[in-house]
Amino acid sequence: MTDSILIVGGGIAGLHAAIECANAGARAIVVERGPVIGGRLAATMTAADAIGDRAEGARTPLFEALTANDRIEIITQATVTGIEGRPGNFTVGVRERARFVTDACTRCKLCRAVCPVVLANEYDAGLTFRKAIYTPMGETYPEPYVIDIENCLNTPPNYLPCNRCVQACEDDAIHFDVPLETVHEKHVGAVVLAPGFQVEDGARYRELGYGSHPDILTSAELQRLLESPGPTGGYASKPSNEEYPDSVLIVLDEPSHFALYIVASQVRQLLEQDIETVAVLVLSPLSDPESYREVQELAARSGVQVRWGASFRVEANPENEFDVSYEDLSSRQFAQEKYGMVVLCTDVEPPSGLEALASALEVELDDHGYIRVSGANGAGVATSRPGIYVAGCASGPRNIRESIEGAQSAASAALAELDPRQLGADAPATDVRPQATAASASPDEMRARIEQLLYALIGQPNG
Repeated sequence: MTDSILIVGGGIAGLHAAIECANAGARAIVVERGPVIGGRLAATMTAADAIGDRAEGARTPLFEALTANDRIEIITQATVTGIEGRPGNFTVGVRERARFVTDACTRCKLCRAVCPVVLANEYDAGLTFRKAIYTPMGETYPEPYVIDIENCLNTPPNYLPCNRCVQACEDDAIHFDVPLETVHEKHVGAVVLAPGFQVEDGARYRELGYGSHPDILTSAELQRLLESPGPTGGYASKPSNEEYPDSVLIVLDEPSHFALYIVASQVRQLLEQDIETVAVLVLSPLSDPESYREVQELAARSGVQVRWGASFRVEANPENEFDVSYEDLSSRQFAQEKYGMVVLCTDVEPPSGLEALASALEVELDDHGYIRVSGANGAGVATSRPGIYVAGCASGPRNIRESIEGAQSAASAALAELDPRQLGADAPATDVRPQATAASASPDEMRARIEQLLYALIGQPNG
């Protein structure tokens, strides 16, 4: 028997699921493949007022609440290697990569100053730079720096051709003489998958002008500018000169539901910053009634100009603005306008490594590369393997509120796999019934739940 649940992914959905499980008396083991938790919203988890109301009132969990909870264990730099067992009694293999920096690190920045390797900072959407030894942002969990060993000059097996960080560290916190990996076996009753998503590569939008000028951004880059704390303190200033644009054009080439959610959120934030003109250009025919309706609703809610166009072209002019031209499909005329910043709205796709994770856990993927779930239109949380559930964007794009709601449902389903007697006696009473109905459960799930109920009734241990 076990009181533990394994959660794969330390982003917003995974951390919400961990808190739900811990509050119900279970132990939550969070496995995050990156060096810090928080995912793309890690910067917003440092203070209660960091994110404002961008998530429509849905607050992000804070580092302080997570680290103070002794029922939550967090393993970073880690991936799942395999699973054995059945619901209520799984054994999961976890491979943890070395950080090469110990808890003795005081974040004094001396190592960063001497490191000769400069790389784009993924946690700032590539808008800033980091070193091979780094912390992604000012405040993180875990706190110590980490070494990107794949780009470090001390890449094995040729250790210490550089060694500058070791020499600079006055705290003796940097050690290359440690095992490259540590393998753990975790005994858990259920697994929640919350690996998040990845944003489309901006290179796909080069034909629309991306890469030709620093003030032609992707929506992911704009979002990082709008977040506080962030590279610009939460203001949409122009990367080229840090000036404030008078006008912003958001270009959307595929009006999916998730992309429109991102556009609506960013339009609202730009208008709140008193940018004089915010416009949206949809590079798509007016043939899809559902997309047209959603775009029109966006225009009505925000009050911004929304146009449908084709043959888009953007060129920088001497005034450090952009001359934008396109065919207006509504008026059947050729339009020419000027904007101070152009934003290309990128869509999302399954995260790298999801296929390997699905293979290790023996769960099925759908035709789009996301994890296949039960329920109408993929709205459920149960995977093809009993005892393994999904949260957040693991089964498809979700906004923040939807991700949090899915995390709560997945946590409830996972908790139902545990023997109630194993849950912490000091935890508050929590409804741990699964969200799925009995009719939607598989025979294996039903058998496992009946066994748990019988063992609870006769007062005997299960397994």
